Amino acid sequence: MQQSVKHSFSSMVLGALSTTLSFVACSSGGGGDSGTAPATPSVSSGTITAFGSVSINDRKYEIDNSTLISDDGTLLMGDVSTLSVGMVVKVSGTTNGSSRTASTITHTDTLEGPMQIKVQVDPRNGTLTILGQTVVVDDTTKFDDTIPPTTLSSLAVGDVVEVSGFVKSDGVIVASFIERKAALLGDCSLGCEIKGIVKNHNDVLKTFQIGGLTVNYAAPAIISDMPARSGNNWDTLFVEVNGTVLAGATLNATKVEPEGFQAPEGNEVELEGFVSSSIGGPGTGHFMLGTTEVQAANALYLGGTKDEVAVGQKLEVEGTISGNVITAGKVKFQDAVRLEGNVVSKPISTMTLVGLTGLTISVNTQTEFKGGITNLADLNTGNHVRVHGRQDTGNSVIATEVERTDITPKDDLILQGVVQAATNFMSVTILGVDMSTANVENFVDTNDVSIIGIQAFFSALKPNATKVKATGKLLGSPVWKEMELESD
Repeated sequence: MQQSVKHSFSSMVLGALSTTLSFVACSSGGGGDSGTAPATPSVSSGTITAFGSVSINDRKYEIDNSTLISDDGTLLMGDVSTLSVGMVVKVSGTTNGSSRTASTITHTDTLEGPMQIKVQVDPRNGTLTILGQTVVVDDTTKFDDTIPPTTLSSLAVGDVVEVSGFVKSDGVIVASFIERKAALLGDCSLGCEIKGIVKNHNDVLKTFQIGGLTVNYAAPAIISDMPARSGNNWDTLFVEVNGTVLAGATLNATKVEPEGFQAPEGNEVELEGFVSSSIGGPGTGHFMLGTTEVQAANALYLGGTKDEVAVGQKLEVEGTISGNVITAGKVKFQDAVRLEGNVVSKPISTMTLVGLTGLTISVNTQTEFKGGITNLADLNTGNHVRVHGRQDTGNSVIATEVERTDITPKDDLILQGVVQAATNFMSVTILGVDMSTANVENFVDTNDVSIIGIQAFFSALKPNATKVKATGKLLGSPVWKEMELESD
């Protein structure tokens, strides 16, 4: 598995949470023996980011030999040898202040079946078609590294592939972990599995579709906890389907059951996933994250604003769950890079912005375009744009969203990302852009909390770890006016 990270770790792993979301319980709860509140039960679901103990979305859970681990039905006690960085898991346990302890960890895959098509752009980026679903592979996707290791280049049509990740939309899965289960088998004889959104349900024919796959659930399929069949009433439900016979584009199901996250009423949770719809229109702070309703009108937004929440964006939401609705206190944009500026010249395959010299912006098939454009070719020299994305190799950014806000140049500049270097209270470097602090009027603490001095600001900077948002004006050359520490 990834980095041979199959350590001993306590929990149960519910992987590939196909609801396009993942929840992680917040650190709430009090102390222990010293008269403070007892440890608080918690439920977390997210991507494994590290081992040692185990970290889910960079939140560390302690494990011991009593921790129950389940990897797609294989039960172990305190042994994480079947788990890898990149897998999506569900952890039940307790929080006590900043300390977390896992009691169960569960992993199940989002998709498993024969690969039908592979489109590879470069060694780390491309798309796979598996059971009629488009699987997006990018620089963040981890691969199983057992011998022989799985790589994007090594995968071949006909291989049976297991994918852990998030359902982004109908028929699209963003992969966080990929493993080849069998070479060139080409069928579902080892068992296929898919999680996704039902469409075109036909209760007479006993069929429905998930993406480009037709599911036939005629007897002897086991239908577990699904609503009574009536016309197309299963449409839009999020389900898990298992089967062993694939006939063309039809999977004959052995089992169909609803899929989704549940947590005890009132629990503090953190949810990670893709925005699937807006409720009440843009800027309301009311939206669906996967299949979960989020009320975030009064939340603190990090890495973006409430008005910038859009379908297809990946967010983390922290709050309290009640009646399967999250009331959020904090919303964080998962794509840590944020840019604003004027286009240098008409883009072809990549784009650069005036004043952000050396920083290159690229797009892929999953980039969302707004503001009257559908691709980079629609942009012209001087157009003013806003970009959300993530850092690729070097000083390049993969855009997850590009919005044209004006066809004419403006002097507004924003550069947000992880600090690469900070020099003697004189400058901060992000994505290769060296920003002078000579004209900075405000150094701001995390969460817009307070104005701090330059010494306190620089003391808080940790290269390759701390995120900073810099705001400025293009006055011939960039003049940076404010720098703000961004909370994790």
